[in-house]
Amino acid sequence: MNASRQEQEMQQRVFADKCQRLHTHLVGTKSLLREIGEYNRSKWPVHYPLGRIAQAMTTSNSSGLRRTNSMLMSSDSTLVGEVGPTPMRRAMTVEDVPSSSSSSDSDADAERLLDANDLSVLKLDLRVSYHGDSDVIGSLEESSIARLFDERLMQCEAHIDKLIARVTDKSSKILVTGDLNAGKSTLVNALLRRDILPFDQQPCTMLFCEVVDASLNGDVEEIHGISDISAYSQKDPRTYTRVSLPDLEDVVMENSEQFQQLKIYTRDVRSDGASLLHNGSVDVALIDSPGLNRDSLKTTQLFARQEEIDVVVFVVNAENHFTLSGQDFLVSAGNEKAHIFIVVNRFDAIRRKDRCERMILDQIRELSPLTYAERSDLVHFVSAHEQLAAERSGTQGAESFSRMEKSLRSFALEQRFKSKLAPAQRYAMNVLGDVQYLAAENVAAATKRIQEINALLRESMPRYETLLHERTDTTRQAEAALDDGCAEVRRHTAAHLTNTTRHLQDVAEKVAYPGLLSLWTYAESVLLAMVRHLEHEVSECDRFACFTIQHARADLARLEDHRRSLDDGESKDAASSWSCGDDDASTSSSLTASQLAPIGSISNALDTVQLELSDFVDFDIAHNWAALTSVSTAVTLLASKSMASNALTLLRLSSTMGPHTARRLMVASAALIGLGSVFYVLSDMDATVRRKLSARLELMLDEEGFVHHHAERLTTEASRAIRPFVWHLQHTFQRMVEAEEHRRADHLRRRHVAQDSQIYFDELRIKAHSLANLVRAVGNADAANGPF
Repeated sequence: MNASRQEQEMQQRVFADKCQRLHTHLVGTKSLLREIGEYNRSKWPVHYPLGRIAQAMTTSNSSGLRRTNSMLMSSDSTLVGEVGPTPMRRAMTVEDVPSSSSSSDSDADAERLLDANDLSVLKLDLRVSYHGDSDVIGSLEESSIARLFDERLMQCEAHIDKLIARVTDKSSKILVTGDLNAGKSTLVNALLRRDILPFDQQPCTMLFCEVVDASLNGDVEEIHGISDISAYSQKDPRTYTRVSLPDLEDVVMENSEQFQQLKIYTRDVRSDGASLLHNGSVDVALIDSPGLNRDSLKTTQLFARQEEIDVVVFVVNAENHFTLSGQDFLVSAGNEKAHIFIVVNRFDAIRRKDRCERMILDQIRELSPLTYAERSDLVHFVSAHEQLAAERSGTQGAESFSRMEKSLRSFALEQRFKSKLAPAQRYAMNVLGDVQYLAAENVAAATKRIQEINALLRESMPRYETLLHERTDTTRQAEAALDDGCAEVRRHTAAHLTNTTRHLQDVAEKVAYPGLLSLWTYAESVLLAMVRHLEHEVSECDRFACFTIQHARADLARLEDHRRSLDDGESKDAASSWSCGDDDASTSSSLTASQLAPIGSISNALDTVQLELSDFVDFDIAHNWAALTSVSTAVTLLASKSMASNALTLLRLSSTMGPHTARRLMVASAALIGLGSVFYVLSDMDATVRRKLSARLELMLDEEGFVHHHAERLTTEASRAIRPFVWHLQHTFQRMVEAEEHRRADHLRRRHVAQDSQIYFDELRIKAHSLANLVRAVGNADAANGPF
């Protein structure tokens, strides 16, 4: 007895150790999912193989068997690509999860751990149809897929929380479910050896009834009607309503008070070795559920309660076999629970029992392969009604029922790893298998993206280098066009106006001289002609500046055309603004001329110039002496030889004359010369005016800096007219270079993110593989150490 007790305690310690280890691994799996979700939201939207899944699903629809989603869903949910009735689906067992070293024979899929259709828990329910050649799935945005995937991760985390609560819960919950009128309540009563739950030929159970041992309620038999399960507390009467046993049938069938659940505390007087509830080691709860096809609300509640159930006892009416609702439930439960305890009730009413048994086992083989593999322990053909009748009469019940009860007790109490921990282990293995597959897919996606970005960088490098070279060369040419234009304007203006001021006297010669009496009027006309000539020549310099500006703009326009030929289309707005300027080039001459036109007078000095008496008298002795010399020379040349000889004769005669006569002759000669000089001055008055006015104007303009002023003015105006085009050309070229640099910087940033993601997902695959091995090791230890 002591040895048996010690063995039981050892088994309990081993089981507790497995619970602790599995709890740790479930927490690690949840942390892994949370880490993936954070990475998916903030750094790299997880790549999801939508196209492959859609292609695989169109192929798998014809094969009948396929692996389904492990997440708990309603029975009417439809996955991507499903059309028509849901085919049979096989859930992946623990041994189905491949290692990270497995690979495909195909070169294209060499990096994949699993087939695209082998995603289990993390398969997205996109709820769209795959229409032939139209790639509806592939058109989904990456961000949308990332959001869907994030929602699925949060669902998985919530489910793992429930698994953690189930693993840490020392009690064991057994759900008895099945189709309407399958005999679920009768089976529960037969297991309790008491008529507690109401039963009839008509459907009875309208809500969940949880039957537990009365020892959990101070050994007091009571029925608690619970309106809010989450708020229920056995010690707080405000959270439940006591229901008497005679009223139980009415409450169960009508549920007028809308209880969510009934909790029935009852006694089982049998020994610990015979009773399922009062077993001496584990607190067991038997939960009787409404029929699957009672209504959609109850069916949905039943599917949701799988999350807190350790053992599913599925009751099948031998006369009806597995209905469609029963098949859907088994498939959904099989996502997590590889082993389902199946009871085929009312087997006594079947005449050809061998045929019925064969047909039901064939269905089980398709619905739950592992249950079929252990059918001797998990599938039982009984009659609960006969067992209750035998109990009332005090006779021995059928051997088949005793064998079923013994197997259920062993499955729920002795093989607790298989019934309680294996489903959580199975779910964790499915999650980690999906993580390994998605990690490998994302490593491949990151690698592909890195290769694509490297190719883009290589392709864009020649263009980038060309843009840098062309920007430098174009900037140099544009600046040269500006500098050359301004220098040409400056040189031409300085040379032209300098020459103009030096030859003002030539301009005045075109003014007709009206005579000595109109000398003042003549002088005014000469001055006006000189000023107008200066204005005209300044205007000529303005026009030359306009021409130079247009020529420089034409050169810049050619540079702009060359820049456009290098543009990839992103600077068209800037190019269009330039084009508008080019279209107005033909009419811009007048605009430029108006910009360059002098404001008011061309010179401040000319505004105040007036005629002076000095302008009519030439006191330049050198100039007059030269004139007289030229006159005397001309007279001498015009004189004949005879006159020269007469002069000599007169000289000889003067020697014979007296002094008085000689002086008179000399005075007469001097008077004659003076009169000639006056006549000469009066006759040369027009030339004197021209000479004096041109000299005075030239001096005034030199003192004012007339030439320098207009050279600087036109140079500045030319610079103002040309430089905006130079700046525009430089700016647009710079924008092209910056756009290319931004593209390259974006490529480099995306490559950096892809490289980080490649490393992260590769490490994630290794981490998930290691964690999967630890989860698997819990099951391997179970096989090595016995039933626990």
